Amino acid sequence: MPKVSLENVEMILLERKIEAVKVAEILKDLTQAIEEEKAESQENADPKPPKWEFLIVVDDPDKKLAGTDFVGWVVNQKEGTDSGLVLSKLADAAKTQNDSGKRKKKTRIEGFKDLFTALKPKWLKEKGIRIKTKYPVRVLTVNGKNLL
Repeated sequence: MPKVSLENVEMILLERKIEAVKVAEILKDLTQAIEEEKAESQENADPKPPKWEFLIVVDDPDKKLAGTDFVGWVVNQKEGTDSGLVLSKLADAAKTQNDSGKRKKKTRIEGFKDLFTALKPKWLKEKGIRIKTKYPVRVLTVNGKNLL
């Protein structure tokens, strides 16, 4: 349904030579109806869905990581490539982005926190890597044995 401002309604009513008192009453009723509709729509609005966070679950059967709390980032790479090269590929992509002529000194990537939030996907595409999380995620450890 198209929306019409109250000023337009008032102008049209006055052009039709309707009494100013009646126009004021009509506008008052319309304003009250608009307020009621706003309140009704806010009451019926769906609640916001809960925010989700990424978790990394690490198998730790020997409990070497027990008692430690750390975070990390989730990265994809092409299947069959050496996962030991991921860090060097990320560093190379960051260096390439820093060396490009369009980057300013204040937006240079200096560490891994900067890398994951500021590195453009086009520099990672040629390396065969995709960053899945820009912000660090919590890492949980499990004992690797029975579930129950």
